[in-house]
Amino acid sequence: MIYQAQSEIYIEADEVKLTLAISNLIENGVKYTPDGGQVKVILQGDLQDVFIIVSDTGLGIAKNEQSRIFERFYRTDKTRNRETGGTGLGLAITYRTVVMHNGTISVESEEGKGSTFTMQIPIRQMQ
Repeated sequence: MIYQAQSEIYIEADEVKLTLAISNLIENGVKYTPDGGQVKVILQGDLQDVFIIVSDTGLGIAKNEQSRIFERFYRTDKTRNRETGGTGLGLAITYRTVVMHNGTISVESEEGKGSTFTMQIPIRQMQ
């Protein structure tokens, strides 16, 4: 795993929930990336937002499934097997945490090439 950060970035946030959200993205990246692949975490920020970017070189997500991955209990066709396990709640929890912090989350993915999740959290706004 590779971790990159510009410098120290401070935000007002629910530390436990935000840590869980980031962990969910990292764990999914590790779980669905074959041996020899890569998971990268990048932390960037400006005066208004912090960006947490988690990318991997894993299985990727089919275009027709990307709009549903943040739904509770949804698992893509490739993840519906006993080998990978999971409940289908990790990305739903991550999505709700980001929304609670008035942020956004997006995914860019291509099957067989991996996925990149970008969380954007405003620095000073939290519900």
